[in-house]
Amino acid sequence: MLFVLENIVKRLTWLILLAFPALVCAQEGSEPPGDTEVVPAVTAGEDDEKSGDAPQEPGGADRQQDEKEKGVDEDNPADWGIFLCCGFWGMIPIILVIIFLIRRANAQKRTQTLSGIAAELNLEFSPMGEESLEGQLGPFPLFNKGRKGQLTNVCVGGTDEVELRIFDYRYTTGSGRNRRVHRQTVVAMQSALLNLPEFRMRPERMFDRAGQMLGLQDIDFDEHLAFSQQFVLQSDMAEQTREFFDNTLLDFFATRSGWSFETQSGSFIVYRPRKLVEPTEFKSVFEDGFSCFTALRDRLERS
Repeated sequence: MLFVLENIVKRLTWLILLAFPALVCAQEGSEPPGDTEVVPAVTAGEDDEKSGDAPQEPGGADRQQDEKEKGVDEDNPADWGIFLCCGFWGMIPIILVIIFLIRRANAQKRTQTLSGIAAELNLEFSPMGEESLEGQLGPFPLFNKGRKGQLTNVCVGGTDEVELRIFDYRYTTGSGRNRRVHRQTVVAMQSALLNLPEFRMRPERMFDRAGQMLGLQDIDFDEHLAFSQQFVLQSDMAEQTREFFDNTLLDFFATRSGWSFETQSGSFIVYRPRKLVEPTEFKSVFEDGFSCFTALRDRLERS
């Protein structure tokens, strides 16, 4: 909702900048000659006769003159155009401040809610990420996108076999009108048992098939179209990755549409691009992380 409101404000700004000056100039132009009302000529006799029929009250002429001048001011379209233009411009900062305050309040509420959920799951919670964690995550492609990367709402837990972290991650791309802030909830797991080939898996987009025709890499499995039609799989270790994805592992990922998955030796991350998990879905994300770990561990045991 906030993203939509921000876009409306940006478009409204350009509309005001371009449209209102044009409207004001148009209103200041003279009326067409054909629209001018022709006032019939009145003879001196008729004027005297009419004046005699309707005697004026004292001060009536001055009052009529004041009303005429007042009417000119009220009906001046240029004044109204300038007033409306300034009024809209004045509203934009107010709307932006409201968006900022709402976003900050929502972020504080999210942090408070996730802190309570983490306590229920016996997870440690930190509102902000540590530099050591950012260093561990540096090799993953997600954390090399854009700029101003920031980790928040970090939950830490695990077992004797694996260490788990769930957190929100945001980064910025573009600038000016093209500036975008990307937010997603990420599950990161680390274990000495995960001797994995390095690969990247993400949902297939509209133009990916055209990219394949141009030579962009996508490791497909003709025997498992349910997986290949949903995901783009890429790796600098293509043969090892193809061998690693047996039918059981392909079946596992084929039921998880919309996921992005990245691995390094000893660790992996999983997330839905540009999607923050709602607090009500947090427990299911926690379980999904362990499901991924189990699927990868079992695959390594089948080797």
